[in-house]
Amino acid sequence: MKASTRLLTAAAFAIALPTAASAQTEINIVAFAPGFAWADMFGPSGTDKTDKLRAFEEATGITVNIEFADEETARQKVLLDLVNQTGTYDLVMLGSDGAVQTFSYAGYLEPLDDLLSTATEYFDPEAVYPQFLEANRVDGKLWALPYYSFGAGVIYRKDIFERYGIAEFPETTEALAGALDTIKAGLEKDGITDVYPLTMRGAPGEEPSLDLSGFVYAYAGYPAWFEGGATTPEEIRANDARPIFTGEFREGFEAFVEWSREYGPPGIATHTWVDMMNLYGAGQAVVLMPSAINGFAALGGTENTDVAEHTAFAPSPAGPSGLPVQSFWTFSVGVSAFSDNKEAAYKTLAFLTGEQAMQGFAETIGWPYSTFPAITRGEVLGEKWPAEMLDQIEASYEQADPHYFPYIPELNAFMERIGTAASEAISGSKTVDEALAELQAWAEERMERAGYYE
Repeated sequence: MKASTRLLTAAAFAIALPTAASAQTEINIVAFAPGFAWADMFGPSGTDKTDKLRAFEEATGITVNIEFADEETARQKVLLDLVNQTGTYDLVMLGSDGAVQTFSYAGYLEPLDDLLSTATEYFDPEAVYPQFLEANRVDGKLWALPYYSFGAGVIYRKDIFERYGIAEFPETTEALAGALDTIKAGLEKDGITDVYPLTMRGAPGEEPSLDLSGFVYAYAGYPAWFEGGATTPEEIRANDARPIFTGEFREGFEAFVEWSREYGPPGIATHTWVDMMNLYGAGQAVVLMPSAINGFAALGGTENTDVAEHTAFAPSPAGPSGLPVQSFWTFSVGVSAFSDNKEAAYKTLAFLTGEQAMQGFAETIGWPYSTFPAITRGEVLGEKWPAEMLDQIEASYEQADPHYFPYIPELNAFMERIGTAASEAISGSKTVDEALAELQAWAEERMERAGYYE
């Protein structure tokens, strides 16, 4: 998922402020997923301020205005506002898979390190899983704070695994491929034509890149985009590190493509995280990976009793390198460099991503993911989910390398091209070799044009 959350019914609104609020500092936010993001602040509709938010406004003299839209529209609003340097939005929705990197290098975001001490009553960085902060660090600086976030994992139908003689979820990609073969053969033998061994996302654009990069990492054992595993502009320049999309990147890319084609449903080359969620929720997929969070989204709305009663969680399998397949993402929010009220904007950001806000997220949404260990181990999630599952999810954070893909200014463009190459190979419009050759040529030209190899 986008990562990682497109609970997508488009909704946009402007909050009409009473005259008494005009003397307050106004902080404007743009985001997506009304009724999901900050449901405890803006209500299920996304249009009604709750007592919790009004108490913050009264205590701080800050009026919080939020504008919701569908994800693509929200992203375009962020991009246009930052590129044009208008400062319409003080807080902007980001993601740790491209926006944080591209916009920070461009100078569009305000670094947060010097602001952390100004609102510790709302946000204590020492109380957060460090990996979620690390995912939002670029060039040594912190550029955004994480809200909804997740690590890698697998959601699967334990009853179907057991039906075909598989007692435990496999720990390696090799063993999992064998299990998927067994399940596919079993489904075919039983005449079950509308259930598929696996669902992943293969739509053109950036959609598959977060998970596909996790396959590359697990198969190669490092972020195999550039020679030597360079992940920063400085490393690329210092080592003259060239793209290796036809090199060690290939094995993980090919596995992702082949698994999608061999075990996935028809049309997987157009599937987004929403399709993954819906397919699993309808009982038409046995395994959903490596972004298990989309499976938890499915559980929240499924009417299929087998899915509801027989779903299990497993850690992401390890690739040939011994490292697990990654999928790590944070729904992040940053302060615009063009805001006229940066300190008030940060205070609002600290409130919206702090422990109180994440406790509200746990209570209203209930998914077993939190940026705070105290909430993961707290009463709300502890009563809803098995302790073993929470242990495994927490372990996925500890095992994660948030920089399992390079943090470069061009990341948004690379994610777009990589995902599209995967989609083309999955659909069969290009072979794996053709797709990677085109990706390699594009990457070489893009990096040359950016002046990396002067």
